[in-house]
Amino acid sequence: AWFSKSSLLGKALPHHFIESMHACKMLTARWLSSLLALFHLAAAASSSTCSSELNKAKSPNLLQKHVTDALPQKEHGLSNAVDSTDAMPSLLLRPSLQSGQPEEVTFAISVKKWYGVDFAGGTFDVDAVITLQWFDARATRLLPANSTSTSLATDKARAQLWLPDIAFTTAAHNAYEKISSSVLIASNGTVTKVERAYVTLKQGYQTADFPFDSQDVSMMLASTTYMRDELELVPVTDDSMWGAKPEIFDNSVWDLVNSSMKAIIDDDNMLRKSRGVLTLRVRREHTTYMASIFIPSVMLLAMTWTSSWLPLGPPFAMPRIAMNAFGLLCQVSVSAMANGLVPATGKTSWLTSYLELCIELQFSVMLLSVMIISIEQIKDRSMDAGRLNHVITKMFPVTTAINILCLDAGGKHLSRCVAALTMVGYMAYLYLAEKPQK
Repeated sequence: AWFSKSSLLGKALPHHFIESMHACKMLTARWLSSLLALFHLAAAASSSTCSSELNKAKSPNLLQKHVTDALPQKEHGLSNAVDSTDAMPSLLLRPSLQSGQPEEVTFAISVKKWYGVDFAGGTFDVDAVITLQWFDARATRLLPANSTSTSLATDKARAQLWLPDIAFTTAAHNAYEKISSSVLIASNGTVTKVERAYVTLKQGYQTADFPFDSQDVSMMLASTTYMRDELELVPVTDDSMWGAKPEIFDNSVWDLVNSSMKAIIDDDNMLRKSRGVLTLRVRREHTTYMASIFIPSVMLLAMTWTSSWLPLGPPFAMPRIAMNAFGLLCQVSVSAMANGLVPATGKTSWLTSYLELCIELQFSVMLLSVMIISIEQIKDRSMDAGRLNHVITKMFPVTTAINILCLDAGGKHLSRCVAALTMVGYMAYLYLAEKPQK
């Protein structure tokens, strides 16, 4: 405007320059107006935030108030606390808590597959189905409308209703693999949990009669949470729901003899549990060890015996000793393999005692063979080495059979005594055979 009013400058300056200056003035005014509006909005927002923080400081915390109201008050007692939490925790408490009676849980254990026994490791593997059933009228609240029953995954059911927390108490560490698990709720209040799992269970075995033994393998259940005054296990009355079928042992070295299931009371100081036990009595097929242990041991005994058939001349001295030594060392190797099949914590087995007897008899024959060869090389000998060798050859099978029969009849102690008497008898015969010639 000033430029336009000035006649001198108005005539000196171009007209388009004056219009540009006017446009810049208008744009600058708009920018200033927008900036002032932004400052006003920021001030208003800051004022609102401060007011909100002040109100929160003056008013109680809603979440804290909700938690405080939900917590039971000391003067109301436990029963009032349970009643005040009627919505969520009521289904998670055991049904008979207020009455003081223990929960009665019916159980059944069924073996679907038998994977065998780790005799040395003290375990056995099974594919088992655990069935648990109890009554809880409150569970019917979870049924859909117009439904007589519903199934829930166990993980989901655990968050909505009470479960007895029952598991195998003899399972090995990290040896429980769940295959499937579900909870069935019926309209009459019956709750049934069915769980199938592959599990490795610990078991102590009787080793004295190995490999002609029968074993009792047990699968034991108990609640991991409740004592017997809170939960009681009761075996199912339907025999078709528990046990094992003989067909599952067809591809195993074990045969099923019988099975039984019962509930027991196990009190150990403060640990007082109600336990459910399924016991399978299985018998071992000893024919498995015929080819691996018994036949090799008999062959080694025969090899030791046949060494006495060789002549007593110097060319045959080394073969006689070698046959005895090789037979003895191989028998020791078979014995070490057999010892690996027996638990280290168990008692001495029949098989171990039998192989120990074989080693003692073979050592006796080797020692006698060396003595007979030594007598043969003496020039002025008073004994006939050939006759002694002939007697040993005849007596060895007899003494071996007697020792094995004593082992089978009286155990390892009687067998060791008879083996010692056999060696003493051989020495006494040598002494008596030499005495008449003096």
